[in-house]
Amino acid sequence: MHLCIAKEAALCYAQSCGACRTCKAGGARGRGCGVLNMHMTYEEALRFIHGASGRGKKVGLENMRALLARLGNPHGQFRAIHVAGTNGKGSVCAFLNAALCCAGQRVGLYTSPFLQRYNERMRLNGAPIDDGVLADLTGEVADAVEALRAEGVLPTEFEIGTAIAFLFFARAGADIAVVEVGLGGRLDPTNVIVPQCAAIASIGLDHTRTLGDTVEAIAWEKAGIAKPGVPLFLSAQASPSVRSVIASHCEAVGAPFFMAPADVGLPLGLEGAHQRYNAALAVCALRALGIDETSIAEGLRRTRWPARLEWIGEKPPLLLAGAHNPQGAQSLADYVSTLPRRRTVLLCGVMQDKDWRGVARALRPLADAAVTVAPPDRRGLDAVALASAFEGIPSHACQSLEEAWDKARALAGPQGRVVGAGSLYLAGALRTLALGRDEALLLPEITKESPKGGARACSSISR
Repeated sequence: MHLCIAKEAALCYAQSCGACRTCKAGGARGRGCGVLNMHMTYEEALRFIHGASGRGKKVGLENMRALLARLGNPHGQFRAIHVAGTNGKGSVCAFLNAALCCAGQRVGLYTSPFLQRYNERMRLNGAPIDDGVLADLTGEVADAVEALRAEGVLPTEFEIGTAIAFLFFARAGADIAVVEVGLGGRLDPTNVIVPQCAAIASIGLDHTRTLGDTVEAIAWEKAGIAKPGVPLFLSAQASPSVRSVIASHCEAVGAPFFMAPADVGLPLGLEGAHQRYNAALAVCALRALGIDETSIAEGLRRTRWPARLEWIGEKPPLLLAGAHNPQGAQSLADYVSTLPRRRTVLLCGVMQDKDWRGVARALRPLADAAVTVAPPDRRGLDAVALASAFEGIPSHACQSLEEAWDKARALAGPQGRVVGAGSLYLAGALRTLALGRDEALLLPEITKESPKGGARACSSISR
């Protein structure tokens, strides 16, 4: 059977697309599916998605547009907010998602990477996509990919995942989707959307081989999400040179450009001084969409975002942070410096393609000792190499995460604390280990019985 998700968000199993209300209304498969992969299991779906990682990339958005066209252009069936940036874009998305849910919206959320399960990348009102739904939608996308393969088009893993997410949001009847850029902006597969508004968080040096080796070059790539007539908001953290690049690009394409304030003075559910900037950026987008102030305030307060200054357990407590580049590592160090003094052990793992020496340099002052381990990914940096970067403090290289976790806790003692940082891949694995179970629902589901005033005013922008 072919799974369809009707506009009323009810799950409908039909013998054919002709029996599905969504398809009768002109949905993606309204002409008859011809689905070949109807019975794909969840495990088969993941193997298919990840199996595309080795395919050659084609510069540009042509492959993404071709794939979505095969699926009926689902990205045109919901409103969207587009969020880019080097650091903080995930937190901005989390703030947006929570506030929109509090306003009574049916909210899709697309982010990357995932911490513990692939499903986390695509959510509806905070809840990850169901295993069965993911499998069925992946089957549809797989059919489209096979058809394109015959034409010489080979979508990448991220393009396939993005297509699944957009199809999920369209079928689930999302009012609006918060879409996080994967890499850069200009050529990122998510850039096929025409959003209601766009936001760019803090910009720093990361992915320099792909995006450029200056913040100005990187800013130009991220400014590529700007579109004619679509308001774009930039974080107050931006340097004057970054602001100039993005403002000039917006002027060139006809996108209204606005600087976000440094703070909005509201209680936040996320810790760290840098989150004041992220929240302020999110508020600008929310106000542009006409979301009421009560929902905004409630959403900011209720926002949760795992592994971004997240505390887990006690004796010793674990503080989890991605901190995968020097800028993020410095934000973590600044936060730890505000905490009461106690013995601090850093559990660190970094990817080979990151500025791992810069990460270690920023994190070293916060720690009394360092324990290193390779993150659970083929790109993980060798633990011994990373340990060598922590000169001046005792460092211990471990062969497994379990060994590193036991070592870090022993070094910290019940009165100390462990700080896990350096990679979101490490943070996800460490989170599972520390919690002792697989936390599938990493975000609390946020719903409202009825929309607040102004919550559905997303069809127009107030400037």
